[in-house]
Amino acid sequence: MRKKKSERGAAAIEFTLSTMFLVPLLLGTLVFGFRLIRAIEMDQITRDLGHMYVRGVDFRNAGPQQNAQTLASGFDLAATGTSLVVLSQIKQIQQSDCNAANPGVPAGTPCPNLNKLVFTEQLTIGNTSDGSSHFGTPPTTGGTVTATDQANNPAAVATGFSSVMNLSPGVIAYMAEMINQTPDLNIPGFSGTPLVYARAIF
Repeated sequence: MRKKKSERGAAAIEFTLSTMFLVPLLLGTLVFGFRLIRAIEMDQITRDLGHMYVRGVDFRNAGPQQNAQTLASGFDLAATGTSLVVLSQIKQIQQSDCNAANPGVPAGTPCPNLNKLVFTEQLTIGNTSDGSSHFGTPPTTGGTVTATDQANNPAAVATGFSSVMNLSPGVIAYMAEMINQTPDLNIPGFSGTPLVYARAIF
């Protein structure tokens, strides 16, 4: 039996309405899946770079930076690329740090950052306009935060790091963070913020 024209028209309308729902769902699923794959790859990269960093590899030098770019091949870790790696060292400020940073002040006088977690070093590889550390960007000279800034400058505080990890006095945390802007996975209105983030802490 042949379908009536009204039935064929109703089927076409139903198909169109379901497509309006299913196509965005399919696109969103694909984008989320590809970003999940990218996040897993970035987790491995941050672990590898973090291991190198904690073992004393100096990423200020061109050789180790080239090694990082090779390790992160496919993520465009160039100065004008779509990715950024941030390597940081963090410690808790003690009274001895306050005394050393403020020699003109009587010993035992608290400094502004006493007992706070602060950056002692922060290095970047890649495009710094792609993002920054989730815990702040301290003032640095050649990647090093001066002892005076560590003790006194609020900008040196690693904001929110204590919610991730508590550090005992004298312990230094080494952290590798990676940010990828994923412009190739951006579908305006469907894919959300075009950014993938990963970190490893040692």
